[in-house]
Amino acid sequence: MLSPITLLKKLPLLLALASLLGTTACEHKKTAAEKQAEKVNAFRLHQKIEAIKAYKDIVDKFPDSEYAAKAKERLKVLGPPPATPPKVKKQ
Repeated sequence: MLSPITLLKKLPLLLALASLLGTTACEHKKTAAEKQAEKVNAFRLHQKIEAIKAYKDIVDKFPDSEYAAKAKERLKVLGPPPATPPKVKKQ
């Protein structure tokens, strides 16, 4: 059996170990549904970015066409492109 003095000397180490174990146990693990929802949202955002690029190309390359007017309308609805697209981890 350890003496009380020995336990007091090891107390900081034991507290650090307990703290480390406590924080790793509290991590939130994502469910399959949460992971799938993130993938779907990332895909939709990517599609929006690509659509904005395509509509801008139509407006720039064919400014006098009837499709340019429709592309401008769609660009107004879509709004500005996001600053940076999110990265999706492939599993």
